[in-house]
Amino acid sequence: IPMQVMSASSQEIGEGNAAHIVDGDPSTIWHTMYSVTVAQYPHWIDFDAGMSKKIKGFTYLPRQDGPNGQIKGYRLQVSADGKNWSEPIVEGEFERGGKLQSVLLKKTIEARYIRFTALSSHNGQDFASGAEFTVLAD
Repeated sequence: IPMQVMSASSQEIGEGNAAHIVDGDPSTIWHTMYSVTVAQYPHWIDFDAGMSKKIKGFTYLPRQDGPNGQIKGYRLQVSADGKNWSEPIVEGEFERGGKLQSVLLKKTIEARYIRFTALSSHNGQDFASGAEFTVLAD
């Protein structure tokens, strides 16, 4: 699904723009702020899928050029209006490393807006990053 980033809790402007996580290019990344100040966990990005979709899961591709900001703990929430967010639809932990991570929901959920929250990183630092985030829908 082509998605747009509505907002992000933190981004490193330029190199780490949040929009990079949905641009289809694994060599560009979203990265939380580190130059002026280091933003602390949790970090999140709010997406707009353009219209209501039947969401069955998502994939997260960590940055491919190094371990900084590799997300460990995650949470997914949805919204009908982009303002009021659901209870967590799914929470869990990604494996360490650069390979594509896929998360399937127990049941399909209908929503237009998606909030992806990073709760922790694998190396214990406050950075979060990602190369690509994709919603899987019917």
